[in-house]
Amino acid sequence: MLRILENNGFLVDEGLHYCAGVERIYREVLDSAAKEGEEKIPVLDQCMEEQDFHRYQIEIHGIKNVAQTIGDTRLFEAASVRNDALKAGRYEEAVKGHNAFRKLYQEEIALIQEAISE
Repeated sequence: MLRILENNGFLVDEGLHYCAGVERIYREVLDSAAKEGEEKIPVLDQCMEEQDFHRYQIEIHGIKNVAQTIGDTRLFEAASVRNDALKAGRYEEAVKGHNAFRKLYQEEIALIQEAISE
């Protein structure tokens, strides 16, 4: 399981660190992150549709924190860039980059699901 994540840019050691070095706990956190991610995608879409950038930023900030906790560097970096843009009021960037971020988020969720199913 961990090899799949490592081969796809996850800092597994960092994720394990946040989980007291216990792989079972890390797996549980990964499972929770994937399930939560599936729920958040429609929320992000709704925020974009309604142009609710305040809520969108809150959701992105949460995604960024979870990504850091599980060692997902790609998702962490993408969420950080979005979070910074939203904090600075650059909402056009949020709109333009939403589909790409959404796609990345879906890919990372699928990768996590594949890894924990092994």
